[in-house]
Amino acid sequence: MDLFTPIVSETAQHPNFRTITKHNNQFNFDVVNEWASGFQDRDGKFVKEFQTTFDSSFWELYVFAALKQLGMEVDFSVPSPDFSVTTGGGMNLEATVALHAQGAPPEHSERRVEEIPRDLNELNRQTMLRIRNSIDTKHKKHSNLYASLDHVRDRPFVLAITAFDGPYARLSCQRAIEAVLYGYYVDEERFLREGGALQGQRLTSVRKNNLSDVALAVFGRAEFAWLSAVIFSSCASWGKVRALSSDPNPNIFFEALRLNANGVMPHLVRARKSEYSESLLDGLRVYHNPSATHKLDTKTFRHHDVFQSYFSEIDGEWMHDQRDGLLQYRSVITGIPQQQSSADAANG
Repeated sequence: MDLFTPIVSETAQHPNFRTITKHNNQFNFDVVNEWASGFQDRDGKFVKEFQTTFDSSFWELYVFAALKQLGMEVDFSVPSPDFSVTTGGGMNLEATVALHAQGAPPEHSERRVEEIPRDLNELNRQTMLRIRNSIDTKHKKHSNLYASLDHVRDRPFVLAITAFDGPYARLSCQRAIEAVLYGYYVDEERFLREGGALQGQRLTSVRKNNLSDVALAVFGRAEFAWLSAVIFSSCASWGKVRALSSDPNPNIFFEALRLNANGVMPHLVRARKSEYSESLLDGLRVYHNPSATHKLDTKTFRHHDVFQSYFSEIDGEWMHDQRDGLLQYRSVITGIPQQQSSADAANG
């Protein structure tokens, strides 16, 4: 499967694909090609979709790479959902991307310093709405199609979600997804303003621009009992590719925030690429639905670099698989020598 040789006109290409192919960095291409190794294009449209819509196809390749990394085998003989995993007790997984609302700036818009969100609560509100919309769309598809399939029935069903709903969507990290799934929200604006403990609060709904309310905590709702778990990452962007590549360019710089298990302020990492390390699974988070009809075994995604949240019926309490240093946020920038145009600078 040749992903990077254009098969559509330049005007039809997604802006991200145009940028990537303009730089023509084979080191980065090698990473994505490795992700795609073993992936089967069942309907013959994947390459075109990768080049024209990009975000959802890129996320699907990342999810497939993660499944491979965790030793899972996928049966591509069934047409849907995206991944029918046959290892262990088996499960089905559908990948989805929360994209920007109509009229809102897309993820690929130019990032300007003066446009960095000044209110994290507003940023998170918008992302909550977009994630909830994506889950609702898959809820309908599960009810109308997936639930009737033999290979889906009586097995755990997992959604893999990421948010590409705006140029600064990654700043939301895990705040929006945890509010949507559990109704658990951390008001970082209040913490920055007042100090004290960084604590979460119960959030039952989020308000749309038209002032109507959208219910949160979908894991507590009976109609979502079909949903066994959600896997999420705000770090599976093109920056992940650049972190994993063997690009020897000395002018690539990374900045990352990693979990501080002993305090509220994360570990800050600033380093050149030659001194920076990140794994494929860094930043991957798994949230289990305690009310699921078919629960996902917590061993399925257990890994040193993967965060998991689940309710232990044995211990009668919420458990969190995490360690000091788990990736929460990362950005990357390439310095451009003065003789080159600043238009060649690439963020990830």
